[in-house]
Amino acid sequence: MTRSYDIELVATTGDTNMVGNVYFATFFKWQGMCRELCLAEHAPKYLQELDGENTALTESASCTYRDELWVGDRVSIRMTIPWIRLHLMPLQFAYHRITDEGEQLVATGEQMIACMRKHGRTFSPGPWPPEMLALGSYLGADIHRAFTA
Repeated sequence: MTRSYDIELVATTGDTNMVGNVYFATFFKWQGMCRELCLAEHAPKYLQELDGENTALTESASCTYRDELWVGDRVSIRMTIPWIRLHLMPLQFAYHRITDEGEQLVATGEQMIACMRKHGRTFSPGPWPPEMLALGSYLGADIHRAFTA
């Protein structure tokens, strides 16, 4: 069963461009906020140890826009993890405008996260700590092929 980690917010003037619609880069900021809040709640030890020997690198990030968001719009951002394979974990995001009539999908996004070990200034693939595998399992991810210690 796939679950999502959800946050809700209201778009503010700080999220918009001069025209008044939500600036494209804000969607990426919201992806990061959703990811970090999820880690703080479900994997706090991993989050605190990220600047140690093990780290997580964002290998790629994308967002597909379907409709505009405007200042004052209520927004739900839902993050899912479909699978964890080797040292890679995709985070998928769905952005919904919330109105009295219901919800409307306005954008989708994805980040590919890699669990890495630091060696000075270089990195190599590293095993996922148990806390991250537990988070993946909780959200319904397939973790069969994850690189573990």
